[in-house]
Amino acid sequence: MKIGVISDLHGSLDDTERALTLLKKENVDLVICPGDVLYIGPRNPMPKNYNPAKVAELINHFPKPFIFSRGNCDSEVDQMVIKYPMLQEVAYLWVDGLLIAVTHGHKVEAFSSFLENTGANVVISGHTHTPVVEKFASGVHFNPGSITLPKGGSKKSYGILTIKNGKYEIELKEIK
Repeated sequence: MKIGVISDLHGSLDDTERALTLLKKENVDLVICPGDVLYIGPRNPMPKNYNPAKVAELINHFPKPFIFSRGNCDSEVDQMVIKYPMLQEVAYLWVDGLLIAVTHGHKVEAFSSFLENTGANVVISGHTHTPVVEKFASGVHFNPGSITLPKGGSKKSYGILTIKNGKYEIELKEIK
C-alpha cells in the first residue's frame, strides 16, 4: 500500500492543490493528514490564496480516501465541511500487519513513549511544520512537515509511506 502523508495545510488552496496533484501522480492508495486542515490559527501568517471552503472541496472530491486526526487549529465547524472524520485525537489503522497511529502531536511529550504506549509501529504527526523521521526501538515517528507554512528553515514537503509484506519505507519529498 502506498500512503500519501500531508500536514498543516492551513486553508491554503494553492498549496493543497499542488500537494494533491503530486499525490495523484504518486498513485497513492490513501492520504493521511494529522491535522490543521482549514484554519490558520493565531500564530501563523495568512497563506497566499487562503480559501478553506475550496480546500474542503478538494479533499472531499479527491479520488482516494483520507484519514485525519484533529490538529490544534481544527474545530467542529471544520468537520461540517469535511466528509471524513477529523476530530479524533488519535486515528489508528492496520495495514499489512502494522499499526499506524495518527496524531497532530501537540499533546505528545515524547514520541518514543507514545509508540510504546499505543503499540504502534509507526506514528505520524504534524504540528511543528518541520519534517522528522525518528527511529526508536519500538517503531518510527514520521512528521512530513508542512505543505503550506514550513518552519525552522525547512521547505514545503510531504511524505510517502509504502507498506509491503509487513515492512515500511518512508520517503520525505520536497514540494517545488
